[in-house]
Amino acid sequence: MKAIKLEVRNSQTGNSALMEVDSKTRMQEILDSAVEFWSLSREAYLMKTGKRLLSASKTVSDCGLNDGDAIDLLPDPEGG
Repeated sequence: MKAIKLEVRNSQTGNSALMEVDSKTRMQEILDSAVEFWSLSREAYLMKTGKRLLSASKTVSDCGLNDGDAIDLLPDPEGG
């Protein structure tokens, strides 16, 4: 399976990290890795690309993400 490189951006700090995944990786795994990487509290976060929200229960493929795409991680205004 071909590796897909995604940029995950922390909207609170402006920092970003590159993550290598495959098309079957669940978005929840990406979210969990980002929260752990930046030592964020376990409060709820949203992921979006452009103006589109990404569901944590979907896969990279389901979300139509491709090599080089960016995901923005932002706190959920409604909390967890």
